Amino acid sequence: MTRGLTFIPLALFAVIGGGVALCAAAGWNVHAREMAIAAVSSGLVGLLALVPMIVARNASQGNVAQAALVGTMVHLMGHAVVAAVVILLRIPLHGSFIWWLMPFYWATLIALAAAFVRQIRQTPVGSVGGGAAAATASGK
Repeated sequence: MTRGLTFIPLALFAVIGGGVALCAAAGWNVHAREMAIAAVSSGLVGLLALVPMIVARNASQGNVAQAALVGTMVHLMGHAVVAAVVILLRIPLHGSFIWWLMPFYWATLIALAAAFVRQIRQTPVGSVGGGAAAATASGK
């Protein structure tokens, strides 16, 4: 899971660099405060999304895959909460905050997905559990 810890900051810095370059080329105001707040909140949500995978570190491959799914859901809901708090509480940020939050969301999602896929592939397939699958495997 250390890859996720390095992928997320790299993704954030890539968005910052690309976004600042695009704004400079187009002659737009960068709105550095909104960009910084969106980057920090997106980074924190991205790190929070790693928690389910860290908890399922020694589990079977199926459980690790489920933890990855929960991690992506935490990531989505965390960004939705950040956007809702800014919009509904009328925090005095420029409208560019949401425009900055969107690429940070996608970049951290891609970084998380890459880390999750890597972790799932490295986890050995667990033994067949009880229930219908075990009965079918034993020929009953």
